[in-house]
Order: sequence, then structure tokens, then C-alpha cells
Amino acid sequence: MIPTMAVCARRPDDPCVGDFGKNLRAARRLAGLTQEQVAERSGVHATEVSRIEAGKRDPKVSTLERLAAAVEVPPGRLLE
Repeated sequence: MIPTMAVCARRPDDPCVGDFGKNLRAARRLAGLTQEQVAERSGVHATEVSRIEAGKRDPKVSTLERLAAAVEVPPGRLLE
């Protein structure tokens, strides 16, 4: 039997989702990047970057990792 891990899905109105978006926006601005540049670097559509920053989307872990790499910060930094 393969062990499973419970994953808590957050709703888009969860304050933690908004914190991630605020942290992403701050890191992007600190890096001097536009949403379009982050989209190009990460492979995440610019509209999705905008929605994540606005707290309207709760990205998957793989997306979080790609966005963190695009703004050159450790993934955990975006979750603080």
C-alpha cells in the first residue's frame, strides 16, 4: 500500500492565498520585473500571474516553484 498525504485545499478567499500574491508582487517589483516578464521566465500566463498576485488564484506547488525561480527567491519566501 502506498502512503498518502492529506492536502488541504484553500479557497481563493483564504487570506493565505492573498499573502502569497502580495509576496509575489513584492518580489517581482524588487526584482524590477513586469508581470509579463515573470510570465515569460516562468511559463505561467501573464493573466494567471495577475490573478495570483490579486489573490484570486491558489497556485499548485509546481507553479509556485516556477514563479519563485522567475523572481529569483526561494519558494518558501513567497509563503511567509
